[in-house]
Amino acid sequence: MYEVQKLDLDQLHQLQLANSEELPKISMIDLILNEQVMSAFIVDLNKSQSTIKTYTRCLKSFAQWLAMNGIQQTSESTVKLYMQWLENQGRQPSTIHLYIVVVKRWFKWLEAKRIYPDVAKNVENVRVRKDSPKSFFQAHQVKKILDTIDQTSEKGKRNYALLVLLFTCGLRTIEASRARVDNIRLNGSQLVLYIHGKGHKTDDDYVPLPDKTYAVLCEYLSTRGIKPKDFETCKQPLFTSTSNRSKDQSISTNAISKICKSCFRKAGYDQHDWTAHSTRHTAATLALTNGADLRETQMLLRHSSPTTTEIYLHQLGKLENQAGKDVANAIFD
Repeated sequence: MYEVQKLDLDQLHQLQLANSEELPKISMIDLILNEQVMSAFIVDLNKSQSTIKTYTRCLKSFAQWLAMNGIQQTSESTVKLYMQWLENQGRQPSTIHLYIVVVKRWFKWLEAKRIYPDVAKNVENVRVRKDSPKSFFQAHQVKKILDTIDQTSEKGKRNYALLVLLFTCGLRTIEASRARVDNIRLNGSQLVLYIHGKGHKTDDDYVPLPDKTYAVLCEYLSTRGIKPKDFETCKQPLFTSTSNRSKDQSISTNAISKICKSCFRKAGYDQHDWTAHSTRHTAATLALTNGADLRETQMLLRHSSPTTTEIYLHQLGKLENQAGKDVANAIFD
């Protein structure tokens, strides 16, 4: 087991670089696992708790890889080898991109604090296509997924309500995890769900709640003894855990991902690229194919730019393209 060198920030400052190209004496593993250094990094990040957890997880993964390979001092080659290792582990390009973004941000911060040189500044990250194909379900597949969920228990009704909300309103997993019962409100004459969105500090955005989605949520909440008349003052999480260890606590994003995967598999959909986020892609695609225009779909997904929403239109256009079929007909008919 790796033994962490104990250093406080004053000692680290004594190790500050007179020359940014000169390697300090302290190991990178010690820096990552040093609570004071990590706390200072997190404060300077000024990010949400979810982002902080992601950064911490990514850096700990980097430290574990360094320890596993006996690497104390890092260089540009070290970061490139780590990126190659992630690829060899079968990680998706988007995941590798995230891990390297975090590592690069870490080294940039260390150099700014004159603790360690930025050995990653010239490392080119993997490219992730922003217009990459999105995995989505067709309407009959969504119905099959929902029909396979056993609703005879509170857990089953929760899973059913969760999937219905994700499919019909295009919520992100973090938004579903953060939602509270009192987020269900009337906005004028329209029932809406206020959400604590990605990158937001509060629940300052909302999505309209279809009547059928609202009815499903009401049925689930009734199993917890919560009636519609109590929604306005109920601060409980909208979706709660049923496990003994975390019962009645807000359901985590990881748990939501597992629930989605499990429901997909039970319905016979077990492709690796079908994830919880596929419910969001499905909401966008079904909206566009059933009459919603680009602006309406953008508002549903709460994209800041219509360019992001246009990706779905582009994909639909490619799927409907009959050129390949025409070529095959010309050759074989």
